[in-house]
Amino acid sequence: MTISAASKRRSRRGGFAVVLAAFFVAALPAIAQDEPFVVHDTKAVILEGPYLSSMSETGATVVWVTDTPCHAKVVYGEGDVFDREADNALHGLLPIGTVHVVHLAGLEPGRTYRYKTVSTRVVRMKAYWPEKGLPVESAGRTFTTFDRSKPAVAFAAVADTHEDGARVQAALKAVDWTSVEFLVHLGDAFHGLADENQLFDRWLGPASRSADGAKPLFFVRGNHEMRGGFARSLFGYIPTPENRYYYSRDHGPLHLLVLDTAEDKPDETNVYSRLNRVGPYRDEEYRWLKSHLERDPRAADAPFRVILMHQPHWGWVDDRGDEWTALANAGRIDLVIGGHFHRPRWIEPGSQGNDYPVLVLGQDQVARVEATEDEIRITVLGPDGAVAATHTVLAKK
Repeated sequence: MTISAASKRRSRRGGFAVVLAAFFVAALPAIAQDEPFVVHDTKAVILEGPYLSSMSETGATVVWVTDTPCHAKVVYGEGDVFDREADNALHGLLPIGTVHVVHLAGLEPGRTYRYKTVSTRVVRMKAYWPEKGLPVESAGRTFTTFDRSKPAVAFAAVADTHEDGARVQAALKAVDWTSVEFLVHLGDAFHGLADENQLFDRWLGPASRSADGAKPLFFVRGNHEMRGGFARSLFGYIPTPENRYYYSRDHGPLHLLVLDTAEDKPDETNVYSRLNRVGPYRDEEYRWLKSHLERDPRAADAPFRVILMHQPHWGWVDDRGDEWTALANAGRIDLVIGGHFHRPRWIEPGSQGNDYPVLVLGQDQVARVEATEDEIRITVLGPDGAVAATHTVLAKK
């Protein structure tokens, strides 16, 4: 009988086993060693990951989940030598938990690094002499940092998978992992968010296994990811070093702008019970985007500026969508890629006040986006793997 990942998580974290944990820990043998604290003969189990939730020219973010609380680090280096390490210390303390996030910084553009995660179980946390277990290491994996000098790059994008297991598997199978450098989910992977099991069973688990810790998994928040009790915990599983859902990245000819279109209804809508504050949040995001487009040298000089967001009509912005469109026009945006409508569309420049085309992916589609300094070529695959549409965006002269 096959046991699902969710069942393993539940059995290791919940129920009778947790109640008896303290009793069994007391019976664990201690290992004699030089450190002046007790080390028990026990290890955590890596339940999910590691996977890469963010990538840039000089950094990468590694995430993984263990079954019991641990402190964690990543050891890494070039070639087969793990001669560097990074941890996730915050305010002078190493976090102890089951979800582990380590941001690697100070990397070189376009370089390949090998890494593995190290999780050391904390058996009993006390003010003095905390008791620990043994470290568990993941298998070694490699990644290559982004590089704006690279002449050509390719990535894949999906949208609105909405917890459909067959749809998720078909999409991941359609991705040519040998040639794309990252995968973007454009939001609404879920109906609403209830717990960690849902996150991994219905998107993050299958995606991270397909990427195998080597290709970044960018996640653009959709309106459905703002709903449910676990929505406030989502960012901990798809973190960025900027500590926000909107940011920019450079890779090859592309200056990528990942935006968060948030909810599709105003904060006062009764179904949200006055728990949303999207209005001020989007105002803040607008100010960031305006400043970025006006002041960032790469936003001005890159061959292409591409926005990745969930709602092609900007989400709920108090009927100020035209302001966002005007801002994108002023920033010389070349292409917007989104989802939300569940049906494919190609919105031509000028049809809605936009100076740029908009690609809207359907639920059962995968887009392959290839960029050189001269053009962006988009190939949209349908659910049967056949080509559903192709588009070309030429560099502005």
